[in-house]
Amino acid sequence: MDQHIIEGYKTQLDSLLGTVPGTDPLRLSAMKEFADKAFPTAKTENWRYSDIRSLNKDLYALAQPAPETPDLPDALSEVAARFVFVNGRYDETLSDLGDLWQAMPIRSLSNHFMSNPDRAGELVRGIDSVSLLNTALLRDGMVFSIPTGVEIDDPIEIIHIMTGTDKSAGHVRHVVELGEQASATIVEHFIGTDAHYWTNSLLQARVNEGAKLRHIHLQEEGKNAIHTAKAFVYLGAEADYQGTSIALGGKTSRFEVHARILADGAHAAINGVALAATGQSHDMLTQVEHTVPNATSDQVFRTVADSQGKTSFQGKIIVAKDAQKTEANQSFKALVFDKTAEANAKPELEILADDVKCSHGATVGQLDEKAIFYLTSRGIDPVTARQMLVEAFTTDALTTVGNADIEAALMARITGWMSARADKASLKAAADK
Repeated sequence: MDQHIIEGYKTQLDSLLGTVPGTDPLRLSAMKEFADKAFPTAKTENWRYSDIRSLNKDLYALAQPAPETPDLPDALSEVAARFVFVNGRYDETLSDLGDLWQAMPIRSLSNHFMSNPDRAGELVRGIDSVSLLNTALLRDGMVFSIPTGVEIDDPIEIIHIMTGTDKSAGHVRHVVELGEQASATIVEHFIGTDAHYWTNSLLQARVNEGAKLRHIHLQEEGKNAIHTAKAFVYLGAEADYQGTSIALGGKTSRFEVHARILADGAHAAINGVALAATGQSHDMLTQVEHTVPNATSDQVFRTVADSQGKTSFQGKIIVAKDAQKTEANQSFKALVFDKTAEANAKPELEILADDVKCSHGATVGQLDEKAIFYLTSRGIDPVTARQMLVEAFTTDALTTVGNADIEAALMARITGWMSARADKASLKAAADK
């Protein structure tokens, strides 16, 4: 990475000092480490499938306020509140707090640390340069502190809209904390224009004893966007995290979940669907760390790649020496539509305990022609048959959504994606015979 890029990001940092109380020392140390590491390359093991060459050669300026009010997407379901971020900045006029403020404190990142500057040290720095840069350049975000025993029935929606110019970036940080026996669903929805921008988002969550968090990450960025997002989740006793990611948009996208189980009886379920059209690359990475006995985790990922599209999954389960009676399972399956499509899988188990049940599996294949023949022999046209099979293929990865309306909205997007390609797939299959 060129020195002028490092100096450019240092200049951006200088402009942000003092804007979020208590964060300046953290920003400066993160920038120092970023300058020493630079961005990952294809030789970096955990980034071997992610094409972020443009980050290594171009400086992405902080996105400026939008000159015009952007249109909002329809909500995926009835929501408790909607929080809208435009070009990485919270837009109060577009947001709707509903009645949520009556159930829990709602604060922006800067307001939260204004009264609690010492808590800025609790922000996750991350270890790679992308998360380090998010820490150094974070400008806005929300802090949700859900009190003990409070159950938020309707989802909380966070909408990220990018309307910036080419080579602009938005760095956003959200902090979620659930008190004991609390519950909530948080939906992050990312959209944008066709400019070549970069969304760099991070959500960190602490799920305390007996609490339950559902987290849905829907990525529908503009066609030239780079999308990097991470979730760091820490689970207490009997806590439950249900995460679902859907990757549809952008040119290059990467979503990571790092879950750390800190007490007995906790459960983490992390699922994902990625649909890569021609020229798209979607990368998903998980790391679930079992540090204590008697905890469970499950991962289900399903991907589909069209011609010259690429999907990748890297999943790691770590079981510490004392984490006996751990049960952890991981399943990855991919469909490719022709020989130019690419699907990569790298499942990993690192087990130091001896009384555990852990499994992982990965398969890559094409649509089952016997199943297509079966459906067409019963009067279903080939296009619809292929569409039905893809829908069925992805269903397993949507079980963590936990909301019928949201699940239907996500499935409608999967159906729409396949509908745009089903004719092509049918013609290709006929030509291959």
